[in-house]
Amino acid sequence: MKTNEREQKILEILRERQFASVSFLATNLYTSPSSIRRSLTRMQNAGLVRRNYGGVILSDNEKKTATPDVRIEQQKSQKKAVAQKAAALLRPGMTVFLDSSTTCAYMVEHIAQISDITVFTNNLRTAAKLVESSVDTYCIGGHCEKNAALTVGRYAEGMIRELCADIFFFSSQAISKSGVITDCSAEETAIRKAMFENAKKRVFLCDSSKFDHTSVHRLCNIKDVDEYFFDKDFEIN
Repeated sequence: MKTNEREQKILEILRERQFASVSFLATNLYTSPSSIRRSLTRMQNAGLVRRNYGGVILSDNEKKTATPDVRIEQQKSQKKAVAQKAAALLRPGMTVFLDSSTTCAYMVEHIAQISDITVFTNNLRTAAKLVESSVDTYCIGGHCEKNAALTVGRYAEGMIRELCADIFFFSSQAISKSGVITDCSAEETAIRKAMFENAKKRVFLCDSSKFDHTSVHRLCNIKDVDEYFFDKDFEIN
């Protein structure tokens, strides 16, 4: 495999998995670990990737190239199916945490059908759609992530810790075979942890494109959530 082709394949793998070890890349690209390391050094110098924890992740610039407009369309039918399943848990009078994921954005149409419901979210686009649907909505204040239309940081975390929700719907970028739920963003993971700790019930939504993957920042284990909804069966060890 030529160098340019190998490095393009590495980017494709990272866009799918968010994190990969040198040994994983070597095995899947039929290349020696030393060749993979040389490629990663070149890619890091070019600002495409960042070496981390025995492997590599996309650089901050590269991993954010998928805009919310792009991500909301990715696995759209699967995300909608998952959201529809999770909507069965909604009840009148509930206070709801919604995370910043595009999967949870598909909960809006179902929430709008429930009376006397209050939603707190750090996703600005989701908040706008909820308001358009006449849902009582609070936007979590904090630092606005560039090109992401969401809020993160200590101000957002502080606001969340002053609240108590009946239910927390959330997604993340990856779930491993052992049930560990992870994400490439430390900031979004911190917000999810705050919501997780301040909700009576935690519900994980995940489409099958995230199965059997691992990213850098650990949120929780599937055993820690109260309920979860997938679009396909996934055997967790």
